[in-house]
Amino acid sequence: MATTNNKGEVGTNTSPGTNGYQVRAVVRAVDILELLRTSDGGASLNELAGRSDLAKASIFRMVRTLESTGLIERIPGSDSYRLGVRCLTLGQAYLEQTDLRGEALPTLQRLRQEFDETVHLSVLDDELRVVFLEKLNTTHALGLMSSRIGRTVPSYCTGSGKALLAELDYDPVEVLEANGVLKRHTPSTIYEPDALRRELEQIRAQGYSLDLEEREPGVRCVACPIRAAGGNTVAAVSVSGPTQRLPEHLLQGELADAVRAAAVEISTRLGYTQRRDGLPTA
Repeated sequence: MATTNNKGEVGTNTSPGTNGYQVRAVVRAVDILELLRTSDGGASLNELAGRSDLAKASIFRMVRTLESTGLIERIPGSDSYRLGVRCLTLGQAYLEQTDLRGEALPTLQRLRQEFDETVHLSVLDDELRVVFLEKLNTTHALGLMSSRIGRTVPSYCTGSGKALLAELDYDPVEVLEANGVLKRHTPSTIYEPDALRRELEQIRAQGYSLDLEEREPGVRCVACPIRAAGGNTVAAVSVSGPTQRLPEHLLQGELADAVRAAAVEISTRLGYTQRRDGLPTA
């Protein structure tokens, strides 16, 4: 239970959670960071209070504390806050310490060099959203592609996301539908549950996924899953570019073959091997 001091303020004692005991103040601070992460242009104290279940006074104390640590900062000339530069250094440290990214990077670089299109390394988060771990940009002039390292995007309408959803051992469409996230982003978005299930079934059969302008108009993508030792899928590799440079015959032919080969190469570096009978072995 939470305790209060003689001023009636909630203390920072622990409360039981699914993974043991959690410090409530830490959880709330992380919630504030998450709110700022998803707020384009930052957020004011009133906005943070309105999007959380905390009083403005509590938000103020937490914001001031987070500001003192460099995790958030006040936007000059405004009353809004954004993530601070320390978040960048922590994120960079995470990327540098992630074996997956380090093992994949040489292959990603070769793939980008071969086709001169944007290459991504992605994973799924706990809410079945795609998180970009790495992005290697094309040398062509950048268009409308909005992906960036650390950003989350819907999974069901992206190449990487669909490649990862198709590998799950349960019905992800049921979860996405229950969470109310399935919606149309473009005229090409596959968002109706039955159609999406058929799409994932086809992806499992062919070994790669396509994004034919399903999230961003004018952007196409081909993606393949990456497996670790034991055969569990841990990430996806993809190549994305504008429709005029990525016709369907290239996506489903040479480019799909190259992305599949890249996924196999990265998987092998992570310890995955496949027996002749198709079953994985560490």
